[in-house]
Amino acid sequence: MGTTRIKVIDLSSGDKEIKTSRKHAEKLTGAAKIKQPEKKKKIEKEEIKPQGDEKAEKPEEKSAEVAQKEVKEEKIKEKKVEEKKHEKATKKQAEQKHQRSKKYKEAKKHIENKPYKVEDAIALLPDTSTVKFDPAVEIHLNVADKNIKGNVTFPHSFKTEQKKQKYLIFSDSKKDVKGADVIWGNDATIAEIESGKLKAGRAFDQVISTPKFMAKLAKIAKILGPKGMMPNPKNGTVTEDFEKVTSATNNSGYSYKTDPMAPIVHAKIGKLSQKSVELEENLKTLIAAIGVSKIKKATLTSTMGPAVKLDVASL
Repeated sequence: MGTTRIKVIDLSSGDKEIKTSRKHAEKLTGAAKIKQPEKKKKIEKEEIKPQGDEKAEKPEEKSAEVAQKEVKEEKIKEKKVEEKKHEKATKKQAEQKHQRSKKYKEAKKHIENKPYKVEDAIALLPDTSTVKFDPAVEIHLNVADKNIKGNVTFPHSFKTEQKKQKYLIFSDSKKDVKGADVIWGNDATIAEIESGKLKAGRAFDQVISTPKFMAKLAKIAKILGPKGMMPNPKNGTVTEDFEKVTSATNNSGYSYKTDPMAPIVHAKIGKLSQKSVELEENLKTLIAAIGVSKIKKATLTSTMGPAVKLDVASL
């Protein structure tokens, strides 16, 4: 019998059709079946490879992020070091500018680091004075309220040069106010205060207004209010009689108020040449006007002399 020829086409291969016998065809078909799963495996491997690449890329990305964080941390550390150096430099400059004299250092040796009773602190002042002239006796009070101000008449008078108060008056009509330094306010003045060109506490010390202007002053209430300068009918600063307000403050004795930058009252209570009893009575008069409950700390000093801590309980 003659052999039968069968055409075998391997669809998985790129070869052309092959003429072969049945046995050989069976062998070829078997080999093709074996080859197919291998190709599948290869495909699976190829598909897995990019996943492995992605996994390999992730640690690279993480390492880049870590490096960026390290760079940022180094920069922050460098900034902190520079800031510390700058602080040290400024401290040295401040120390050089405010170097104390030998007299001051010697005077400070008489003072112990403790709070003194009023009479004991006043007794120390002659020994701690560093000047040749008759210095003023000053009291510095750390207070709880930022808006403390007022006038006090001391039982024992003394010569003192106080800063002349400047009054900002809001009114449609300008009147003569005898013996007062007056700035007349209008809408433009309100805009200047709002923008910060005209500063309360520097350009003027007290604000007086007519009732008509009060609605307009509401714009700058947040600026004047914290400094205790907002006109108020209770203290008589909302009025048509401006001279009454200015004359009352000028003739009522010694005026005191908190510092614009901090809740501290700086005041003079007399001269060092005065008797200790007089200084003590003047101090107690000032304390009574402010209120002992509002005082946190107190220091007593003479002009250009070292400070003596006061026992607040003894006030």
